[in-house]
Amino acid sequence: MVQKCRICGGETSQTGLLYRCLLDSCKGVHWDKSAIKKLNLKKSKDSTKEILKEAGVPEYLRSTKSHYVYVLRLRGKKNYVYVGMTGLHPYERYLNHIRGYRSSKIAKAKATALITFEGPMDHKKAKIREPELAQELKNSGHTVDGGH
Repeated sequence: MVQKCRICGGETSQTGLLYRCLLDSCKGVHWDKSAIKKLNLKKSKDSTKEILKEAGVPEYLRSTKSHYVYVLRLRGKKNYVYVGMTGLHPYERYLNHIRGYRSSKIAKAKATALITFEGPMDHKKAKIREPELAQELKNSGHTVDGGH
């Protein structure tokens, strides 16, 4: 079955369990959430690493510029999003939300896609950018969770 982008409805390409929108104007991604839940990855680091590798997600490299600010689309309301900050690649952080590992309850239950992310940047800049981005999204009509 062909998966459509959960953000724009466009075509996607699949690598492992990760779907990437093919439209340059979107670039949304989503994991095959039902397949991931069937694997019961909550405590399995090895299986999670394998899924990330199969999906072509870059390995985590700790550096001074290793933080990202990301936006997840949430189901339930129109323009409902979650803003977060992470020291992991945003695709990996999104996977962790899905599998319930160090996850916001809202993001675990309602995340449907990774809309965008900014970075890498240093921790200090990310700490400042996260609430700024949340406020920008609120100002443009979004309902925002996270972004503290």
